[in-house]
Amino acid sequence: MNESTSDPAPPRVRFATDLEQYRRRSGLSLVALGTRMRCHPSLISHIERGRREPTLDFAEALDHAFQLDQHFTTLFRQISHSPALGWFARWVEEVEPQAVILQSWDPMLIPGLLQTPEYARAVFSPMAPADQVEERVEARIRRLQIFDRPNPPVFLALIDEGVLHRPIGGPEVLLHQLRHLLELAQHPCVTVQLVPIAAGCGAGMMSAFSLARLRGGIEVASADSVLSGDVTSDHDAVARLKVRYNIIRADAHSQSVSLRLIEDAVTTWAK
Repeated sequence: MNESTSDPAPPRVRFATDLEQYRRRSGLSLVALGTRMRCHPSLISHIERGRREPTLDFAEALDHAFQLDQHFTTLFRQISHSPALGWFARWVEEVEPQAVILQSWDPMLIPGLLQTPEYARAVFSPMAPADQVEERVEARIRRLQIFDRPNPPVFLALIDEGVLHRPIGGPEVLLHQLRHLLELAQHPCVTVQLVPIAAGCGAGMMSAFSLARLRGGIEVASADSVLSGDVTSDHDAVARLKVRYNIIRADAHSQSVSLRLIEDAVTTWAK
């Protein structure tokens, strides 16, 4: 098989096609390959058919099973670093899955990790080419899976109260999004706090940003703006954002008050 990266097929398609070809050439059934990789054969089937996205662990296991020199690992990295995801791919694929604690602040939107597909689509549609919107939406929704793992991270979300009254995608989309937010806030690892409009919140008006503490104590930050974004583990940069986060949180409502305000907004938008 030609493993050249010049293949014109998208990396996601190549991953699925190559997986099936390598498996059949090796004479392995889904069950046999699943046994070799120590995963369920249905997962292999879903990825072969393009119904599921591969993970880094899955790609590495394939390379080991077929004794390849990072063939599938390379394809996975091409998928995760597609132009549609851009700089944020590093945060999604390398930081969030290893996080013990995640903290986010957003002055304009519901945090990406808590967005519904419809809300995310409304966010991306004005800013991205049509052929990239769905890829971005799918990548965003997949992030929610970190709360399904055995030891999910603690997630602390600070959101400007004005978000409750900003009908991104229209009233129905926002209504569904706010109900979804209330549901997610019941998760024992998720805390949602609203920052009142009256607080002014000068410290938070520059941009949205996120902080992560990884296993082993490493701290990473990401900051997003209209023109660019960045992911960094620079100590000074992380420290500055931590100070800013604490200043913003000092003005925030408690979670119980925040949830009541969200419930009030749901009642208003449902009328």
